[in-house]
Amino acid sequence: MIDLLLPLFFTHVIYSAHVPLLFNYITPHNCSNTTAYFDSLNFQCRNCNGDSIASFNHLYCICPSGTIQISDGTCQKCQQGKKVSSDGHFCIDCSMTKTETQCSLCPFRHFMQRTISSNGTIMTETCAKCPANNKVSIYGDTCIPCLNIDDNCECQDDETCKKVEENKMFVMIELENGSQESSTYIAKNIRRVTKGCSNGNTQACQHLANICVLQNYRMQTASACTEFEKIANSIIYKRNNGLLTTPILFYHNSEASIELSRETAISASFSFNINHPNSFLEIILIQYALNGTFIGMKTLSESNLNICSQQKNKFHFGTFYQMQCFIQLQHLLHLSGGQPIFSDLFIAFLNKSAQKQMYAVPILNENIRLHGEFVNRLTPDEFSNSKWILTRRLYFVDSISLDTAQNSAIIRYPEKIDIRVQIQSQKNGQIMPPYVRIRHAEIQRNPEKQLLVQFAITYHTNESQFFQYIEIALFALAVLSFIFAAIRAYSWGKRSGKMIIDGATLIKLILFECEILSDVFLFVILTPTLFTVFAYKMQQIPQYVIFNSKQEEILLTYILVTTVLKLITLLHCNAHLILTKTFFIDWERPHVTFKTNNKAPVSSDVREDVDITQPVIWRTYLVANEWNELQDYRKTSVGLQMITMIALLNWLKLENWAAITPGLSTNIPASTKSTTLSELAIISSIYLTVSVIQWIFRVTIVEQLFLDPFHNMIDLCSISNISVLALTHPLHGYYIHGRSVHDQADTDMIKMNQYLHRERENLCGTRGLEAGSGLQTYIVNLPKTFREQFDAASQVLENDIEQLDKLTADHFDATTTNIQKIAKGHEQLNNFLIKFIEHNNPQADYIINDTSLPELLCDIEFTDSSHVGNFIRDKSEIAYSAAFIYGNEWVYLSFELSLFCSVYIFTRSYTCSAFITYIISVISRKLVSTFFTNHLIKSSFVDHRFLF
Repeated sequence: MIDLLLPLFFTHVIYSAHVPLLFNYITPHNCSNTTAYFDSLNFQCRNCNGDSIASFNHLYCICPSGTIQISDGTCQKCQQGKKVSSDGHFCIDCSMTKTETQCSLCPFRHFMQRTISSNGTIMTETCAKCPANNKVSIYGDTCIPCLNIDDNCECQDDETCKKVEENKMFVMIELENGSQESSTYIAKNIRRVTKGCSNGNTQACQHLANICVLQNYRMQTASACTEFEKIANSIIYKRNNGLLTTPILFYHNSEASIELSRETAISASFSFNINHPNSFLEIILIQYALNGTFIGMKTLSESNLNICSQQKNKFHFGTFYQMQCFIQLQHLLHLSGGQPIFSDLFIAFLNKSAQKQMYAVPILNENIRLHGEFVNRLTPDEFSNSKWILTRRLYFVDSISLDTAQNSAIIRYPEKIDIRVQIQSQKNGQIMPPYVRIRHAEIQRNPEKQLLVQFAITYHTNESQFFQYIEIALFALAVLSFIFAAIRAYSWGKRSGKMIIDGATLIKLILFECEILSDVFLFVILTPTLFTVFAYKMQQIPQYVIFNSKQEEILLTYILVTTVLKLITLLHCNAHLILTKTFFIDWERPHVTFKTNNKAPVSSDVREDVDITQPVIWRTYLVANEWNELQDYRKTSVGLQMITMIALLNWLKLENWAAITPGLSTNIPASTKSTTLSELAIISSIYLTVSVIQWIFRVTIVEQLFLDPFHNMIDLCSISNISVLALTHPLHGYYIHGRSVHDQADTDMIKMNQYLHRERENLCGTRGLEAGSGLQTYIVNLPKTFREQFDAASQVLENDIEQLDKLTADHFDATTTNIQKIAKGHEQLNNFLIKFIEHNNPQADYIINDTSLPELLCDIEFTDSSHVGNFIRDKSEIAYSAAFIYGNEWVYLSFELSLFCSVYIFTRSYTCSAFITYIISVISRKLVSTFFTNHLIKSSFVDHRFLF
């Protein structure tokens, strides 16, 4: 083995001049001169030597009709009556004529009998048939016996039909499972083509190179590749005048990372605009037959490698393509023409001088092994791997090399083809050399077998720095989120009357951190995702590319984590709303009516001469029902949201925006590719847009022109002469001052109309808590003494209600007695709150002021309210909506958005995501509504039989 490889490595040093990768774009059609032929190795039109002319396809040189090629490569015309021999080198007399100037070949099983002069010149040619059990030799000039093992006379190694190749390693092909199979085709041809290549036959060198490709570029043991490299690197085969004399198969001088990172290799600016140059990805295939014959040039889009595409359209630069299809093996073999077709790939482009050029495209063949390892299947560090082995040639379908027997033939076909293009960041549309990743699969011959073939074109760029910025922003905002969560936890502790940090405070800190961190994740993930997707689609000169698969996996994980955090936040918010203590303060006083009976003598007891009518409870029940209905009111409709999402994505085909292609078009080919992250970008952008439209429409149009339930609630309180105190925290909450300026609400229609008329004409006082002010809503921070007295009064009522619940089950008649106790306790609590509001409680008082900007931004109160309460003016008259879902719309909206995205990650169905999101949202609201109503009954002491 050392003796085999040492000369090979030594010759690398000799041959190691820079191999050309860049060529001018020249095709056989450019060689229009009759004496010019196309050199497929160097992509040049070269003149034929001497009097020779180009063949009809301009692929090689031939002598004109009636002339022969002599030793110096020139052509010589035959004498009168002489004809050109079948090999084109002699002027002879022959009986089998093809044309007037040329002899024809002998028919099947006939050999050519030649008369040769003393100086070795062929004089005549005649055809004779071989006898039985003999066959024509490979040179066609004699008959040789057939061996018993070769009854069909198909062997062609030499004239004795002896297998020339004694070294089995030369003819071995290593399969996917590690086993090695001997190739009959290679055994019959390798020695001949090796000798021909050594003698300067370019077609034989191409043939030998193709056999090397069939052996998956095996270099560790003796193979066609080692033979080819010996010849290609030999001193006599150094390039002549800078021209290649053998095909290039390997990148010997550098690692894959260097070859794939040549910034100046392709001097062209690519564009997404189809009206600009280089707006299509034009990959050119230089194709060769198995025997080394040059077939021609074909674009990738029109070739068999693009087997899954029916239209064979050009590949628009910047469009991600993802195609997979099932194809019948029989059809695949038909496309290949029965023999493997080999291709060298080049990317064609217009350089800065508007000259069309081609650059060699490296091949990353995943079937290459090194020390038993598939090195080209290793995960890249970023864009490449130092262990990768890049090559220059690939084949389509191989049904020849392993065709040992008809029933056990192994077919190799391209299972995966992936073309990857790296766009240079901030380089005005320049790209690195693209490469093709290909993997062949093996299958036993079965013409009816359906095979899965995948084809993809993707683009990427160096997004590591941008992704690092995302991670830095995420870390910085996470730190800030903890600080803000600590502030909120401190504010909660202060509003709850806690003097020290306890377990409840720490739990609240964690819950607040979950809430803030979920928003941080949502913002940091969605912002760059939306930017990269839409910036990529709208740019003309490529600079931005979407995240790669590894980065996408990280971002999707963050989305799933965000959903979990949003769920915790939703549960926390619901518990906060449910546990709000609400009490309805009735300002109505008992009505006193003096008796007017003239027959009865005047009593000395005044109470016997008057009728005292207690305030009716229906006003409280009415306000309580309206208050209870507010908890189900939202700024957005989740049902409308889901229907709109399905309509826009499925029916209007906005889902096609997710395709990674330039422009926002819904009419895209089915072969275009989208990623999960690009689909989520379209989902989230449409979701947020629809939500914002709903939000704005509800707030600016519906609530301003038609229905404003929260401001209507304030008016209802004033008309009903009832105030509302809602405590979201033990010492913090919201107050609606509903005391009527008329001090009466239990009245008839006429008087109520008079009251409203007086308010409209400003003939009475204002509704506000402060004199001369119409402001009725306040954010309250209460002193501890208030809470102590409030809890004491509430505890009596709660105990009475518990007793009522126990007695009602067995003794219905006991209800009346307990109701009287509850009513009396309710009246006492009502009077306590009235005294507090009217500043008639010396132990618990409050002041009224405005909030400062820092307090508003941080949602915290800096003033001390432990001894004297603080009523903060709410000039928006909507702050108390924070005690309802309406004021926490973002919590619900963001949860539904993240839930929609998370469900889509697993189901990949818009309809399923919308359905699950809607069901969970409705169930959540129903549960919150039930618990909210139950706690409202418990805290406001409203009879549950009258709360709907």
